[in-house]
Amino acid sequence: MRADFLVELTRRRIADRYIGTSSRVFWVILSPIIPLLVNIAVFYFIARIPQIQSMSLPAYAAFMFSGLLPFRIVQKATTESCDLLVGNMEMLKTTVFPLPFLTLSAIGALLVEFMIQCVFMAVLLIVAGSALTWTVVLLPFALLALFTLAIGLSWLLSVLTYALRDLQEIMTVLFSALLYVTPIMYPPESAPPILQTLIYLNPATSYVIIFRDVILPGSGGIHVSAWIAAFSISAFFLVAGWFAVRGAQRFVGDMV
Repeated sequence: MRADFLVELTRRRIADRYIGTSSRVFWVILSPIIPLLVNIAVFYFIARIPQIQSMSLPAYAAFMFSGLLPFRIVQKATTESCDLLVGNMEMLKTTVFPLPFLTLSAIGALLVEFMIQCVFMAVLLIVAGSALTWTVVLLPFALLALFTLAIGLSWLLSVLTYALRDLQEIMTVLFSALLYVTPIMYPPESAPPILQTLIYLNPATSYVIIFRDVILPGSGGIHVSAWIAAFSISAFFLVAGWFAVRGAQRFVGDMV
């Protein structure tokens, strides 16, 4: 019964987000292309980093987008989750509502956006002449790590934002900074030594690496340490988020 409710809630969120709003669907397609083109102009044509120049332009576009894809999904999931509890408080205080479903339905709606952008990723791979290898069978595991992280962070942040109302703005700034210490626009070895240290300390780096392991055959094989780190981080935030959201469920009436 609860599963049916979650499916219906997700369906309504998808309908609100996409159906009847062609401009929204257009923006889902356009939004990753704009930063892709800007960063190609900066890093490929202006900065002219040797490790980047060694790639063809289509190959570099595929390299960059393979990092942007997981990064942007987690970014959107977490920043949008910040106002889920606060924004739905009126509904929560009048009905017996399973609080974890707020985040799960929002993540479900983001899956549509992710699938659309995966099609764009496939187009880039075709243009770059990159053929998928056996590592593509690991894609479900990479998605599991990614969306487990998104769910856990969303649960945790939706609760924390009730006490820290400026958290959404903080997370927006944080992700803007993380973007440039995550090896999305450039290979880690092209960065100065001090920046390389920050890159490998950055939790987002593991998720970029495992996605490239799956979809870019020239990424250097399977980075086992990155996979272990990604699943460990995802499990930690899933447990932390679950306890946070279950605790909030018990006290939601007092929070209003």
